[in-house]
Amino acid sequence: QIHWSIWLYKDIGFQGMVYTNPHSPYMRLLQPFFAKKKRLGLEKWGRDDTHVKHIYEPLIQHLKEEIPERFQRRRYPHHWGLEGHVHRVVREMLVSELLTYEYASYFEGKTMEELDELAASFKLENCLKRDGLNDILQGDAGISK
Repeated sequence: QIHWSIWLYKDIGFQGMVYTNPHSPYMRLLQPFFAKKKRLGLEKWGRDDTHVKHIYEPLIQHLKEEIPERFQRRRYPHHWGLEGHVHRVVREMLVSELLTYEYASYFEGKTMEELDELAASFKLENCLKRDGLNDILQGDAGISK
């Protein structure tokens, strides 16, 4: 048995058993925004730090120098350490939250018909299957096709 929460069912990124077609109206509309998110390294999964490592590393190093080591793991969850908390708070919360306004702006002025077309990008029949992942999950569960 595979528990229902073992994996994401549907997403636009790396992990879903099905994912939105890159040529769908939603993905085409938001391509510039997704490119910015990638450049900024905002996703926890599959993050590419190439364009922002030079920004975060000095901040993390500065905090490590200023905060006594014995206090750097006090914040829960402890296993993240100081670096994990900086990434969570600065990238995944602060910067991501500020970008929600830009994200919303992509939908400004859209008619209900246009919004329905964008939403239809997430219908199962319009999504693509991640066959490799699905085969692994089926094999692990002992399910044959």
